[in-house]
Amino acid sequence: MRKYDLEDKAVLLICCTAISLMRPLAVWHVIPVLASVIAAGLVTFLEAIRHKFVIIVLFAAGSLIYPPIFTFIPIMLYSAYDNKRLIQSGILLIPIAAAFDAAQPIWLATIVLSAVSLMLKNRTSIHEKLRVHYLSLLDTTREMTREIKEQHRILTESQDDKIRLATLNERNRISREIHDHVGHRLSSAFLQIGAILAHNPMDERFSELKDTLSLAMDSIRKSVHDIYDSSIDLVSQIESLAAKLTCCRVELNINVPTDPDAKVKYALISAVKEIFSNIARHSDADLVRLNLIEHPAFYQMTVSDNGSTIAADLEKGIGLKGISSRVEALNGYFLIRTNNGFEIFMTIPKEA
Repeated sequence: MRKYDLEDKAVLLICCTAISLMRPLAVWHVIPVLASVIAAGLVTFLEAIRHKFVIIVLFAAGSLIYPPIFTFIPIMLYSAYDNKRLIQSGILLIPIAAAFDAAQPIWLATIVLSAVSLMLKNRTSIHEKLRVHYLSLLDTTREMTREIKEQHRILTESQDDKIRLATLNERNRISREIHDHVGHRLSSAFLQIGAILAHNPMDERFSELKDTLSLAMDSIRKSVHDIYDSSIDLVSQIESLAAKLTCCRVELNINVPTDPDAKVKYALISAVKEIFSNIARHSDADLVRLNLIEHPAFYQMTVSDNGSTIAADLEKGIGLKGISSRVEALNGYFLIRTNNGFEIFMTIPKEA
């Protein structure tokens, strides 16, 4: 029950009590007050329609039998009024019609107060509908705001990923161009200087130029390797390998916010490549799960399948031994389990 419902009923109860006092004062006048309060409360809080209907009928009958109850019909009208079930309110009009006497002020006051109670209830119903509509709009607005924020977050992450991949691809392109063009021209110049020195071994100027070119070659080679290493995207590489494993479904769960060191990336990518290759050749699995999680101090990767056959020869498997050696060289931990399918577990510290 809302606050304004209580306020309306309190005002109506006071007015009905005032009208009832227009009759000769008697001790039994407390009965209509109690009867109306109890009946209005039951009609308000009972859920079943038939129970409400019984209470309204009993109150209407009581109004016919015991006239002092008649003056409290307005508060019952307020409680029983429902524009979808007008018959409930109509029953309460029977005692009013039966007691028709336009010359009596009590009857006229009750009629006027009944009309006022119906107006109050109609106003309250409209207010309640507006309140419910407002709360619905508020919930819808909040939900839409949440969805917009979520879509904005997804869009921002997607744009960030595109920018990151574009940057990595550009680095890769630059490294290839440097290697293919500048590196080859320097190699040609280096060979030409070597040929000149073969004819003039005592010319120190060409010897110094050869040393300079050698340093330039080393510097360019290191720069190209650094650019290429930084252009390798771990997540996209693993996703590409998973897409190529067509013999079974692959579920990826990768959470690596930072860019690992090149050695770590090469170790993880080569491990995934070898494991997927073994699954394709030896396993009868139809589902492979790969989890790669970055922890504060290390990277952890598990790859498992649901096959009934082991996805590699653990005794002769050179590929798995190569993975183990690479991981251990980075001070990592490598473990193979074959309890329920085939599973590989490895950790590589970030210090590696």
